[in-house]
Amino acid sequence: MFSFAYKFSRQVFWGWIFVLSSSGLAVGLASYWLGASTVLELRGTSKERLSLYESNLLGELDKYRYLPFVLSGNEDVKDLLTTFSSDTFFANKVSRYLAETNNKAEANVLYIMDKQGNTLASSNWQDKTSFVGHNYSFRPYFQDAIEGREGRFFAIGTISGIPGFFMSHPVYEDNSIIGVTVVKVNLTPLQQQWNDGGENLLITDENGIIFLASKKDWLYKSLRHIPDDQIEKLRRIKQYGDSTFEILDTSKSSLVGDIATEIEGKKYLETIQDIENTNWKIHYLVSISPVTENQRTIIAIGIGVIISLLVLALFIRERGQKVLSTRRALEAEKMEVMNRQLEMEIEERRRTEKELRAAQDGLVQAGKLAALGQMSAAITYEINQPIAAIQDNVLNCGTFLNKNDDQGLDRSLTEISSLTEKMGMITGQLKNFARKSSLKVQSVDIEKAIRKASHLVQPVLKTEGIQVLISTAAERMLISGDEIRLEQVFVNLYRNAIDAMQAIEGKKVISVDASIIGDYVKVVVSDTGTGFEEHVLSKLYDPFFTTKSNKESLGLGLSITYGIIKDLKGEIQASNRAEGGACFVLSFPRFIEK
Repeated sequence: MFSFAYKFSRQVFWGWIFVLSSSGLAVGLASYWLGASTVLELRGTSKERLSLYESNLLGELDKYRYLPFVLSGNEDVKDLLTTFSSDTFFANKVSRYLAETNNKAEANVLYIMDKQGNTLASSNWQDKTSFVGHNYSFRPYFQDAIEGREGRFFAIGTISGIPGFFMSHPVYEDNSIIGVTVVKVNLTPLQQQWNDGGENLLITDENGIIFLASKKDWLYKSLRHIPDDQIEKLRRIKQYGDSTFEILDTSKSSLVGDIATEIEGKKYLETIQDIENTNWKIHYLVSISPVTENQRTIIAIGIGVIISLLVLALFIRERGQKVLSTRRALEAEKMEVMNRQLEMEIEERRRTEKELRAAQDGLVQAGKLAALGQMSAAITYEINQPIAAIQDNVLNCGTFLNKNDDQGLDRSLTEISSLTEKMGMITGQLKNFARKSSLKVQSVDIEKAIRKASHLVQPVLKTEGIQVLISTAAERMLISGDEIRLEQVFVNLYRNAIDAMQAIEGKKVISVDASIIGDYVKVVVSDTGTGFEEHVLSKLYDPFFTTKSNKESLGLGLSITYGIIKDLKGEIQASNRAEGGACFVLSFPRFIEK
């Protein structure tokens, strides 16, 4: 009866363990599902809001789109450009007309430029920041209009310092372009509306530069690195004034089936959309706090349920123990008589049991001694001879000391050192064997390994100002190999190139060109560093060989790289580029999918 109750109790215990484990799993799944549902809901809302804000922006710009065209047909404007370009009185007349027109249109500025880009009349002609007399031929909107196209351009004003969107139109006379009309629209109020509404919104140009945003701190920062030649172009057309195009502090992380964007320490769900008829992108950012709050809520509810189940389990267990205790008491009364009758038998069994235990203890002790003997034999087998030899040499050292035989003493000490190294080699071999990992050969996308390795060294590349240019074939480049080891190959090559370019001035570039040549995948990794001296090329892959003078390198990087490539049945060759820098050519047998 007691055995049955014990088994029943264990079954109940494991049953409750299963219930609690299942409850915990259910809470985890519910938390994930609710988080994913919240993300989908936020994503849908974000797309709707994004379309709304895009429509508002385009609507704001379309309100003024007609103005340059209308102004280009005004006869006074044409007369100013053809006959009275030097007549200040007539220019002021046109400026007053532009000011009156702008009072109704409510744009920022309307102005007229001649074919050379000189501003002849402007609606702000009486302001300190008047455009009259200034030349804007460097602006793309002027260049587009003077070539017969409608101009569209966002920039910071060179005179007023006020950012705005410029729209231009050519002025024709007898089918010839005689000037340009321009309207500047101030979009600052639109940004203020975004901010007042508590929205996180930004718009970027084709270079990834933020030129409109709900937060002023984000303005004129870049979402990515801008090449030097593009920065020079922006400086030339004075699009963003003296902005330094600092890269906005952003990062990506996983978010229950989606991606979260972290900006300056805050995490958002980012939705991006191209703006119609422009090269702009609009970014809508919504806080992920609803996701985490919903998940916390479901977890809190789940924990409450689990605690309730625990309390219920303890209550049921206590009741069960009381019932079991009562049953045991009844059984004890029934068995009392039987116990008296069996006392002699029990005493006899106890004596027998005591003898058996003594015998068992002896067997256990014997087993222990046997195990210790086996261990001693194994240890003796491994190190007995080196220890004996060391003992002999120690005795010899005493003899040589008494005889003042320095040479003999040196030989004995050298032999002792050699023997201890041998013992260290034995234990070291065991340790190395334990740590040895097997090569897991499978199909690997070499482009993926190249890019992963580049990502791993990205912080160093950024610090050193090094640009990585990766060019790959359109077709997947699969080889037979181990992904982790292949990544280590490219990390080592990147590090070698980084070290080689630390001391140089000028442009620092690492180029990686991967292509398929017949049945092989070929990868060329080159840099603009110092290259190698000719006598070094033959020693590059030797272990512990290094050209670095600071002793920070063990000289194992290229040796390890060479070994990995050979394990993958590949080849590597190093050379110097004619234009300067080092070049490594890697070749691997191509993996053909069946």
